[in-house]
Amino acid sequence: MRAAQRLTLVLASWLVGSGCVYYNGIYNAQAEARLADAKLRRDDDGEATTRFQRSAAIAETVLVRHPKSKWRNRALYIAARSGAMAAQCERAVPRLQQLLAGTTLTAEERDRSRLALAACEVRGGRSTDARPRLDSMFQSSDRELARQSRIWAARAALSMGDRDAVPAYLGNLDAGVLQWELISASVSAREYARVESLLVQRARLGDYREDVSRALRDLLSDGRVDGAERVVAQYDAARVRDDSRARMHYALGDMHARAGRDSLARRHLYAARTLSQRDTVTAHDANARLALLDLMRVASVRELDTLIARQDSVVWRTSYARQVAERVLLFRLLAARGDAESASLYLAAEIARDSLRAPNLARALFLRVAREAGASPLVPSAWYAAALLEPDSAASWQRRVLADFRNSAVAARLRGDDPSTQPDFVSAPELLRLHWTDALRIWSDSVRKLRLPPKPAGSR
Repeated sequence: MRAAQRLTLVLASWLVGSGCVYYNGIYNAQAEARLADAKLRRDDDGEATTRFQRSAAIAETVLVRHPKSKWRNRALYIAARSGAMAAQCERAVPRLQQLLAGTTLTAEERDRSRLALAACEVRGGRSTDARPRLDSMFQSSDRELARQSRIWAARAALSMGDRDAVPAYLGNLDAGVLQWELISASVSAREYARVESLLVQRARLGDYREDVSRALRDLLSDGRVDGAERVVAQYDAARVRDDSRARMHYALGDMHARAGRDSLARRHLYAARTLSQRDTVTAHDANARLALLDLMRVASVRELDTLIARQDSVVWRTSYARQVAERVLLFRLLAARGDAESASLYLAAEIARDSLRAPNLARALFLRVAREAGASPLVPSAWYAAALLEPDSAASWQRRVLADFRNSAVAARLRGDDPSTQPDFVSAPELLRLHWTDALRIWSDSVRKLRLPPKPAGSR
């Protein structure tokens, strides 16, 4: 009797343990995988990856704790497929290959395993192997499997540089995630016509991501002003979130300002300030950019000082204004240094031109070097630099270089000769380098002290 009771208890505990394997392990792993698949259907790849990671981890627990359970094959399938979809391919691929070579999978599980294996092949740089496997699943009766197969085939083509094949794979699918990948790849390949077209498509759907601002800057850098304006106008029409629109307008305003397109810059910066009521960082940066936009117009150090003095402390607390302040500090340091060859003044003019984007101020300083530096080897370079900033006087100033400094490297370039044969070809850059190194050392020390946090009250 007691033996029978003990046997009953053993059987009951085994059944309970077996059930726990399912309910605490397999059930939870399958639930996470189903949630991950639901996220994939919505093109939420980020959340899907997180869910697949959880699913794989739970299934791994079953494999470790219950290696001889009747649920082992099920756990192995979940761990392999979820691991592959979560980009954990090193462990997943051998398991998928093992499962596909056996007979334990249902037809649905086999197709999903093939897709998971192809995803790992694409991630591992074996897209030529993945594409035929994916092509064979396009007509699957499982619509989501067929859709994912097309998306991964498009990714395979993208990884191989075959961007023209992507639209054919996608057909009429609205695969937003993949289109963002195509946008990123096209930006890297400098295929800006495609970038503009794809961004307009996403904008019409109100699909905004942080990648937009970077793409807009690249479009403007390539001279595609109208294209960048069309993209932002489309996002405005789609009424995406105000803070997202504010960042786009700020990106355009900043780029227009850098290119000297003041009216366009002001329009976008005002829009950024208006839209960024909740995003105080963008609002303050837009205010600072607007306040310092007049840097382009200053023509003397006194005008620069007046403009700087007009700004309140709120402006100077922004990241953009702090960068400007550090550049102004370097400019002033160079402009105040007196040396016989006017090398420091020449460098200050370059800072005004390239860092402060104040061409009028730069031209005035280059002309001071040209007219006041006497026998400095930098004089012909100063005339030439001023000529580039003053088109109306460029021809006459260049003629002066050819007439008065015919043995300079600048005159040789203007004549089309080899400038390296002239004595100042080496001496002028070396002179600038020496003065720049010395000034930069002092400036770096000053900036480092300015960036230090204030000491607590009472500390020494």
